[in-house]
Amino acid sequence: MLLWNILAAYLAVCISSRLVSAWTFSNATLAINERSGTLETQPFSMTVPLPKIVSLPSSALARIRLVVRSDLTPDQNNRPHQAYASIEDPVTKLETSFPIDVRENGRGRVDIDYKMIPAALLGPSKPLTVKIILASFGKESPLKVEIGQIQPIYSGPEPVGPVRFGPKPEIIHTFRSDPKFVSPTVSILFSAIVGFATLLLIGGWLYIEVTPSKLPVALAVSPLGHFGFFASIVAIEVAFFNYYLGSTIFKLLAQVAVLAPIAFLSGSRALREVRRRRLRGQW
Repeated sequence: MLLWNILAAYLAVCISSRLVSAWTFSNATLAINERSGTLETQPFSMTVPLPKIVSLPSSALARIRLVVRSDLTPDQNNRPHQAYASIEDPVTKLETSFPIDVRENGRGRVDIDYKMIPAALLGPSKPLTVKIILASFGKESPLKVEIGQIQPIYSGPEPVGPVRFGPKPEIIHTFRSDPKFVSPTVSILFSAIVGFATLLLIGGWLYIEVTPSKLPVALAVSPLGHFGFFASIVAIEVAFFNYYLGSTIFKLLAQVAVLAPIAFLSGSRALREVRRRRLRGQW
C-alpha cells in the first residue's frame, strides 16, 4: 500500500512539472543610439549578462531588442501580460520601469531614453542595474533577470534625494491683520465735501424760491410719496452706516434689495407731484 502511495505522488509531481512552464528570451542585444548612428551594441542572454558597464550619453538612448518565448505555448502565444525593463540604483534601491512592446511572434523592443530617466537616479559615477521582467496570468512562471549595468553620463550637480515621509518643520500661519478704518483726515475731507454740496443744494433751493412753506402743500397732495421717499433714503444711509461699523455685505445687500423698490416707487410719486406744481408755477 505504501508503495502505491509513493508511486502516485511521483506521477503527480511528474505531471505537474510538465504543466509548469517559464518565460524566456533569446537573441537579446542592447544598443546605444544617437542621431549620428549606433555607438555600440552589446549582446546578452538570460545566463550571460552584459560584458561591461555600458555608457549612456545624455543625447542617446539604450535600445533593447529580444525575442520572448513561452515554453508552454511556443508556437501560439509569446506575448506576456507584463513585460518591462527596469533600471535600479543599487545603493538607494530606487527604480523606474519602461514597458517592452512585445508582438504576437515574441519580438520585443524597448527604448530607454536618457531624458526619461528620473533625476533621482542620475549622478556622477552612478551605474544603474538593468533588469528584464516577464510575467503572465497563465501557468508560466514569471521571469526576473539582471542583464547588466548602464552608466548615464551625468555632468550636472548632485541630484537632491527623494522626499521621504517623516516629521516636517512646524508650520506657523500668520493670519491677516484686522482691517483698519479710514484715517480721520480722509473722513474729515469727505465730510467737508458732503457738507459743501449740501450748502450748494440749499442755496439752489433758495435761489429758485423753494421754501419750507411749500412743504405742507406737497405733503397734502402726495404724503406717501414724499414720506416714503425720504424714509427710504434715510434707511439706505443707515444700512450703509451699519456696514461701515462692521455689518456683513450680505445683510447690506438684503436691506438695499428691500429698500430700493420702495425708494423708486415713492420717489416717482414725489417727483410727479413736484412736476405738476412746477408746470403751474407753484414751487
